[in-house]
Amino acid sequence: MKRLMSIGLVVILAGVLFIFGCAKKSVEEIKIGAILPLTGDLATYGENAKEGITLLTEEINAHGGINGKKIVILFEDSKAQPNQAVTAMKKLLDIDKVLAVIGDVASSPTLAFAPITNKSKVVVVSPAASSPDITNAGSYIYRVWPSDVFEAGRIGHYVKKAGIKKISLFYVNNDYGKAMVQEFKNQIKDTGIMIAIEENFEQNTTDVRTQLTRIKSLNPENIYLISYPKDSVIILRQYKEMGLKSKLLSTSSFEDPMILKEVGNVAEGTLFTSPIPPEETDPVGAAFRKNYEKRFGKKPGLVADYGYDALKVVIEALKISGEISKEGVSKGIQKIKDLKGATGLINFDENGDVIKPSGIKTVENKKYVWVVK
Repeated sequence: MKRLMSIGLVVILAGVLFIFGCAKKSVEEIKIGAILPLTGDLATYGENAKEGITLLTEEINAHGGINGKKIVILFEDSKAQPNQAVTAMKKLLDIDKVLAVIGDVASSPTLAFAPITNKSKVVVVSPAASSPDITNAGSYIYRVWPSDVFEAGRIGHYVKKAGIKKISLFYVNNDYGKAMVQEFKNQIKDTGIMIAIEENFEQNTTDVRTQLTRIKSLNPENIYLISYPKDSVIILRQYKEMGLKSKLLSTSSFEDPMILKEVGNVAEGTLFTSPIPPEETDPVGAAFRKNYEKRFGKKPGLVADYGYDALKVVIEALKISGEISKEGVSKGIQKIKDLKGATGLINFDENGDVIKPSGIKTVENKKYVWVVK
């Protein structure tokens, strides 16, 4: 009998300890979700953003977290696919009960889960989704990467200034590609610049020879390529194989070392837009680069600093509101002003868009160099 009572007591005590242990854990942790393409053709961006997020998480936790509470990031893989991103978002909101979400780096997944997060009143901060449609995606959707409106405006200005009279458009057939094309058209409207042909391709394509044949038949002086890195590699290989000589213009997604590694000299001379970073002497940016290299043993890849800043926005919102909850994030983020991030000063307009200027880069001797800032 005594043994049975002892066993019963142990079970009860274990149950009590478990309950208190869970309660203590929930108090000590601040759970934030992150939906990124960790596999698939945008995995480079997803991993870069993840490393930036991880770096800031470790820095904050090393200094005691927020009010003694540690930051825990729950990463989910979107594969840059809308349906996958929606499933990941439902898990983070319904099961994990996160108080904010960072993601996605692509526009289509971000637009896909926006209605869910708006309904749940959970703030999303995207590191790199750029579609103009995100501007009106809801009051809980923010981004630290500028809208395509600014990027298309910059390349449109370049085309006009360079005296280009005819250009062909070749774009990925999704929200990102369609939005960029439309904004570019808006920029060159009534300028006399002719669009020779418009062709598109599906994400994760393996063959674009048919489209390139049609483009080549018109012998265009320039091709404006709107693509993702993996697709760009396929396109450039077939571009070379088919003997095209048209000058290439592209978007910020062209700034991926994988492209230069895989296609070599084919990328030489390509002009593309890129957000203008803070000066090299900027203390926040310099500290980010130094700490990143120390932590990961390499220089930051594209959008690593934007992942870092997306989390920084959430943390700043919590600090401003003084309330560790999803409501606290929502209240605080609306009061952010001149937040010093790794990517420069961060301010949001009434639609949750960040305003950052874009410049022009090119590929020169297999390196990315500035042409115009």
